[in-house]
Amino acid sequence: MIFGTDGIRDIGGEGLLSPQSVGLIGRAIAFHLEREGHPRGKIVLAMDTRSTGPEIEKVLTRALDQEGCSTIHGGVLPTPAVSLLLAEGIADLGLVISASHNPPEFNGIKILDSRGAKLSTEQEELISGDYDRFGKDLNGTHPVEAAEQASPEIVIDESLGDSYVDKLLESFPPGKFLDGLSVVLDCARGAACGWAPEAFRRAGADVTVIHGEPDGARINVGCGSLFPGVLGEQVKQAGASIGIAFDGDADRALFCDENGTHVDGDDVIVIWARAMMEEGSLDPALVALTVMSNVGVEEYLGRHGIAVVRTAVGDRAVAAALEESGGVLGGEPSGHIIHYDQSATGDGIRTGLAVARRVVQSGRLLSGLCEGIPRFPQQQRTLRIQDRPPMEELSILNLTMQEANEALGDEGRILVRYSGTEPLLRLLVEAKAAEEASRWIELLEDAARREDALGIISSTV
Repeated sequence: MIFGTDGIRDIGGEGLLSPQSVGLIGRAIAFHLEREGHPRGKIVLAMDTRSTGPEIEKVLTRALDQEGCSTIHGGVLPTPAVSLLLAEGIADLGLVISASHNPPEFNGIKILDSRGAKLSTEQEELISGDYDRFGKDLNGTHPVEAAEQASPEIVIDESLGDSYVDKLLESFPPGKFLDGLSVVLDCARGAACGWAPEAFRRAGADVTVIHGEPDGARINVGCGSLFPGVLGEQVKQAGASIGIAFDGDADRALFCDENGTHVDGDDVIVIWARAMMEEGSLDPALVALTVMSNVGVEEYLGRHGIAVVRTAVGDRAVAAALEESGGVLGGEPSGHIIHYDQSATGDGIRTGLAVARRVVQSGRLLSGLCEGIPRFPQQQRTLRIQDRPPMEELSILNLTMQEANEALGDEGRILVRYSGTEPLLRLLVEAKAAEEASRWIELLEDAARREDALGIISSTV
């Protein structure tokens, strides 16, 4: 399987993203289109600002061209821009060359279907099978590396980004619905740079931009949604009402209130869901939350008449749960929020506009909108590992997990999982008593460190 939680990822230019592998991926994508009833289909490509993006785009384009597919190129665009444009019928498939929140040396390929949604696991398995099959047939050669095969000319359609912002703003009230609101935007030196400031200014906000210059060598480095403390300081210095931080491809957003205090995706779901309840647009009255969301948030929503559907980690799982339940809002603490009526994937700029609008509508500060949302005390550890053995083979860790579940009962929970995008083991403990959360996270980390099969390199809180 060449796919992780969110597309294909590796070090740019290496492994799955070496020229030969990217060529095979392009060919497998063309076969996927044929299997889906779109032989010689049309594909829209975009990317974030990483320096390895243009070369990956070139190899993909050449491979797709060899299979008879045509391509449209949007240049640097947010992932949700491609999703929205696909829903408008621009192409049969979308490819976004991005590693989202990962460091600059990583890159990836996200695949979106004609509706703008992530592919199903079954579709990814078929593409992976084609990739493996084509690789075995090469015998040391590669069809897209032949010297006589000229690369098709790549012409960027500069209108696609403008079309995205136009369509995005059409789903909000006309005019300057954020008039007078002071906002700090951290664009993470990534795909949000060209589009988030424009959208907020057109909505009437007074905008201050940080990390707004595209820079593929420093994308996500000390900035963006992974570093909300940086945004918080800027919000306080600017005296702004709200701060919004995006990740590399702008499909997620995290916030700071007027005091510089971090506001995560759980808070956003509560704020947005209650606003939709008041407007009568949260129908049915439910939201989809992943297993990462705090139990206290679920209890709070329940007290306000909003049911919760729990899903696996990842915005694809959230989207699937919304489709199955008929719900319209869901997301993750990390800031992937999906308004399913408007977009099939998470859109950080849309999320930012929606929360900012709620601040203006309510006449309250963001800190006030977050008041009263309870949280169970939570402890987390992230362990960098060398290997990912099947979880059931980790006997020491499994025994400690069993003991923790029995001890916490209904007054807490644990979550132990591998990252879908990086070589990491993630540990989480929630408990009504803070000392219990602290005690069990230490015991779980100790158990993991005693698992030689993991090859733990380092640990971070």
